[in-house]
Amino acid sequence: MNSKNIFLWLLLFLGQALIIAGFILFRGERIPDNIFVLNTVISSFVYWVLFLNYRIPWIDLKDKSQKQIGALGITWFVTLFYAALAIGTMLVNLISINVVSFNYSFNIQIILHGVWLFLFSLGMWYSRHSSDKVQAVHQEQTKNRSGINDMKAIMRELKNKMNSSAGLPEDFIRRINTLEENLRFISPSANQEAHDLETSFIATVGDIGFAISDYSMNAERIENNLKNLERIYQNRKSIYSS
Repeated sequence: MNSKNIFLWLLLFLGQALIIAGFILFRGERIPDNIFVLNTVISSFVYWVLFLNYRIPWIDLKDKSQKQIGALGITWFVTLFYAALAIGTMLVNLISINVVSFNYSFNIQIILHGVWLFLFSLGMWYSRHSSDKVQAVHQEQTKNRSGINDMKAIMRELKNKMNSSAGLPEDFIRRINTLEENLRFISPSANQEAHDLETSFIATVGDIGFAISDYSMNAERIENNLKNLERIYQNRKSIYSS
């Protein structure tokens, strides 16, 4: 634990000590023991929840899905809303005891704080659900893009082979360059047909890459594969989503 974290935890416990000291010093004579203990516990819980929300990193730079962003607003809204309800309940009780000399029963306050805690737990569950949903969407998008990324990768390999091969026709080079450039117009898709076309595209490019080592002997085979490759590209381009 570095010095920054040690200092932060010291501040946390100092704040906790101030909360307890404040309740003891300003307790007054009218506040029953059970109400005093309840208010101290609830105040401490709210304090720790706020601290932990601040202490936990809002954004994990190592997580490409950035799932925290999907829950950040919900988490803070739920936390602040719960804090307002819990503190408000305590203040109303303290005012009723010290100002109007009316004491709400301990059981009523327990029930109210239980309801607020239930709502807080429900909100935090929803926040976690939103975070998981963001991550699931990112994973699905990554999976859907994997085939396109493989298509781009094998096209780069083909271009490298072309650069080391002499005597390739200009028309062949132009058509390959056009195909590589146009891959950016393909949309990710979870459709099985899209996956099959991506697999066919990769296999066809691999066959062309193998054949260009002796272009003159394999010219007809390369031309047939290139036409098939252009057809596969057009079919895959027409599939926009799942």
